[in-house]
Amino acid sequence: MIRGSLPWLLRHELRVRWRELTGETKPSTLLLAGIGILAVAHMILWGIAGSLRDVLTTPLPPAAVPLAGLAVLLVFPFGIATGVNHAVVALFDRGDLDLLVSSPLGSRIVFGSRVVAVAASVFVGLGLFMLPIGSIGLMLGIPQLLGVVPTLVALSLVCASIGMLITLLLVRWLGPRRARTVAQLLAAFGGMLLFLATQVPAFFGDETDFGEVIVNALSHFQPGAALVPDSLVWLPFRSMFLHPLGTLVALAGAGLVAWLAVTTLHTSFARGVGLSDTRRARRPVAEGHVRFTERGAMTVLLRKEWKLILRDPYLLSQVLLQVLALVPAGYLLFFTGSAPLGDLDIGPALAVLTVVLCGTLASALARIAVVGEEAGDLLASSPVGASRVKRGKLLASLVPALALGVPISIGIIFQSPVAGVVALLLTIVTCVTVVLMRLWNPVTSARRDVFKRTSMGDLVTALLEGFSPITWGIAAYLLATGSVWSVGFLVLSVALFGIAFARARARGVDVAV
Repeated sequence: MIRGSLPWLLRHELRVRWRELTGETKPSTLLLAGIGILAVAHMILWGIAGSLRDVLTTPLPPAAVPLAGLAVLLVFPFGIATGVNHAVVALFDRGDLDLLVSSPLGSRIVFGSRVVAVAASVFVGLGLFMLPIGSIGLMLGIPQLLGVVPTLVALSLVCASIGMLITLLLVRWLGPRRARTVAQLLAAFGGMLLFLATQVPAFFGDETDFGEVIVNALSHFQPGAALVPDSLVWLPFRSMFLHPLGTLVALAGAGLVAWLAVTTLHTSFARGVGLSDTRRARRPVAEGHVRFTERGAMTVLLRKEWKLILRDPYLLSQVLLQVLALVPAGYLLFFTGSAPLGDLDIGPALAVLTVVLCGTLASALARIAVVGEEAGDLLASSPVGASRVKRGKLLASLVPALALGVPISIGIIFQSPVAGVVALLLTIVTCVTVVLMRLWNPVTSARRDVFKRTSMGDLVTALLEGFSPITWGIAAYLLATGSVWSVGFLVLSVALFGIAFARARARGVDVAV
């Protein structure tokens, strides 16, 4: 392999990507997670593919091509969000771009390797959901579905290229730091959309043939319309079925988009724009008198904690990501029951979601307040006692979570009084316990590393903190439904809290608040 060539640099990029993946997670964990996701994707797609056995015949019926196009367009937003997320890392977070572009390597080779590396990351992300289509096609005797592989290659290149260009615009408008935050939120929303898209068959009920529904929907593409199945618009999507010309057009089109992206990045670098923090400098604030007002120490502590959280959009995005991760669970609780929604008592389901949601939010805020504390020495030398500082961090984490959970719980009371009361009580208990667990696991780290594995502190206590909202949530559901098993989960939840307390005492941590 020639040194300085695109394949040589691309091999280095992929090696760095692998190190980034395995830096915080063991390879065995990644492998098991990938196998699990593939297994779930196979189970979801098996029912859909079985209902399409009569649709995907040889030669392909006209309805199959628009179906493939709609499927690709369905995952396209998630691919774009993933591309943007990885592009921010490739262009800015790694911090080696200036070194590479100042080396004897051509800038087009540098940016070309970055685009392909981002495309590889997108391929892995989308492949976990799309590649099972090919394997299921082999199981059902439909080998033309192996065209999902070249389709995925083309889609990954396009998403990576567009993601790089969007990142370039975001950085020019917002700066690298805010662009990173926006990219993570885009990825989170894209993941939610992809999950909800997989639940489309649930809207039609268990007794509805999903394949028949799709065929009826595609019957609206009547001959003579712009989107008629024989239209050239659908030609690139024929690659899904290993159509020779369609596959060639899809790959060539994706290559053209990638070349345009590399050219645009190269031009931006050559002109010195778009690849650095281009935010306008803030105007200096005019000097004036500092006004001190009489406030209690607790008020000052609360204002300090909340102001530090609001100043860091990256940490806010991390909190929002943890909250958004519960949206798919809420959907499964409320909209995938076997009974119609009108006959389904969603009070217990709302109770468990409220408890888990608020507990997770309180835990995330407590990690920011405790782990991200960068003025510990200043607080220790202040005239405020350590216990009052702990109470300030406790309240700073609890108030936002309870401000969300208490109104929801009161709303549940009007629909299901028992479930509402359970939600209200266990939401308060859950939030208090998880915040105390974090206070008993004092570890400090750079604010940018608050949510990384290296900032967990005592691993056992951190795991207990993570599982606690789940066990309290299960207990809330069982209590709301009147199950005797609720006693067992209440005891388990209290036991987890007791273990965290005992470990803190054994490590010499001051547990007084």
